[in-house]
Amino acid sequence: MPIPQRILPRRPLDGALAATLWFDPTLAELDALKALLDSGAGVRLVRAGATDLAPVPEGRAQGSGGGSASATLLRRAVCLAPLTVRPYFAVCALEAWRRVPVQQLAGWSGIPIALLKRRLAAQGLTPAGVAAWNFALHATWLLDVADLPASTVVSCMRLGRPAALSAVLGARAVRFSSGKVEPGAFTATLDRYISVLRAAFGA
Repeated sequence: MPIPQRILPRRPLDGALAATLWFDPTLAELDALKALLDSGAGVRLVRAGATDLAPVPEGRAQGSGGGSASATLLRRAVCLAPLTVRPYFAVCALEAWRRVPVQQLAGWSGIPIALLKRRLAAQGLTPAGVAAWNFALHATWLLDVADLPASTVVSCMRLGRPAALSAVLGARAVRFSSGKVEPGAFTATLDRYISVLRAAFGA
């Protein structure tokens, strides 16, 4: 079943074509979504009852190779999760570029938080842990691939202060010094995340 989509006019704030898609959390395959992300359009995830759609941070939609953290996570990580929890992983991949409460992420995925906790606990994972991995990966992508200044990353990810960015990265063993990460940090961190998912789900 294809994901309905439409292209909106250029937005004056981010100067990019914005694609609006209606995310169906019961959708078994994410191929259409992956293709849309790969097309290079700015993507907005539209949820039932959503009232505000934050603009994509400058530099986030396009980086080295024309990809994004969301596109890479959808291609390489989301498909490793079983269908019963995959919508949550997809929402985290798309929405975890700024602080969002775990309960809200679960609500957007259509999986009640208590049920999500039970389904992930059997594999030694937690909803907060999955969100934290995705949050750290987005931060690392912005610093490494998009090569944005740390101050810009702190601002667009709504972290409040630079020390919070250091804590986010440090919790996932990403070396962060003098406002920089090591070259290749995003790929290395993504590989560790994928290893965690493979161990948890036997993928």
